Amino acid sequence: MSAVVYLPGAAPGIDRFEEFKAALPLRVVRARRGFGGFITFDLGGEKGRDAITQEPQYDWHLWIYMCDWDLYKADSRILWRRESDNALAGAVLEMLNGEMLTDIEYDDTDDCFVFRFSGGFRLHLDPDFFDYDGDDDLFMLFRFGERDALNYSPRKRFYRAA
Repeated sequence: MSAVVYLPGAAPGIDRFEEFKAALPLRVVRARRGFGGFITFDLGGEKGRDAITQEPQYDWHLWIYMCDWDLYKADSRILWRRESDNALAGAVLEMLNGEMLTDIEYDDTDDCFVFRFSGGFRLHLDPDFFDYDGDDDLFMLFRFGERDALNYSPRKRFYRAA
């Protein structure tokens, strides 16, 4: 059973992606490691506080999960999804705090993304067809105040779901 609800009549997902790109550059407020190989980014300005946790909420929240990802500084890979040392991963991701997300490249022929940050950082995302399948999302992008998320998977491409 799936908890994803498709929203008929909602603007196509590519529209949200273009809105996100148009908002660049965005300041990385908080980059951190989630469970396993998941990573999250809070981007932009503070918009309020979560009603339950009182954690600050920002313009955008990017959750990268069911994919392979590699983080580079200049030409050196400094972190990757399968990095098992959580302390190292946390320290490396903290280096992105305060940097700016400046550009996103998307290649629809191989479903790969490159997120470019100031400071010489690049985050590469690509599907991991060894561990997942084409319906699995590479990321979810949340916009403050919206009730849905922009998701991306190789089979579904950009789509909005709640």
